Amino acid sequence: MDVDSVTWSKDRWTEAGQPEAEHFAAMTAILRLHVVVVGALDRALRAHELSRTGYLIMATLRISQHRTMTITSLGRSLLLHPTTISVAVDQLATRDLLDRRTCPEDRRTVQTSLTGRGTAVMDSVTNALADGHYGLSGVSDRLAITLTEVIRQVRQSLGDQ
Repeated sequence: MDVDSVTWSKDRWTEAGQPEAEHFAAMTAILRLHVVVVGALDRALRAHELSRTGYLIMATLRISQHRTMTITSLGRSLLLHPTTISVAVDQLATRDLLDRRTCPEDRRTVQTSLTGRGTAVMDSVTNALADGHYGLSGVSDRLAITLTEVIRQVRQSLGDQ
C-alpha cells in the first residue's frame, strides 16, 4: 500500500521527536503542491518562451484598469522586487509584448502596458494554461474552490491580503 509522502514525512518527523508535526506537514504539503503546479505551468509556458514572472506580469496587466501599471505597482501586486520586475519587463518589451514608457505626470515613474502582440500572445498562453487547468489538472471545480478558500484563510492568518 502506498503511503502519502506528506503523511510519511509527518510520521517520521513525529517519530524523530521534532516539534510542530502538523505545521511541518502543512508546510511540506504546500511545498510539494508548489513544485507540482509550477512544473506543469513551466512546461506550458516554455512552449511560448515565457517565464512564470513574464506571464504573471502580462496577466496582471491584462486584468488591470487600462491594461497599464507602473513598475512599482506591478512589484507590489506580484510581491516581487522592482529590479526583478524591471528586468522581466525589459525582456518582454524586447519581444514587443509590452510597451515601457515614462509616465507623463512623473518622469521618474515607468509605466508598462500590453502591446497588441502581447495581448495576442497572452490569449494563446492563457488558453493553453486553461486547457491544463492552470497546473491543477484532475482537480474538480469544487475542490479548486475549497483549496482557494483554505489558502485564503491561511494567507490572511499570516497577514497577506
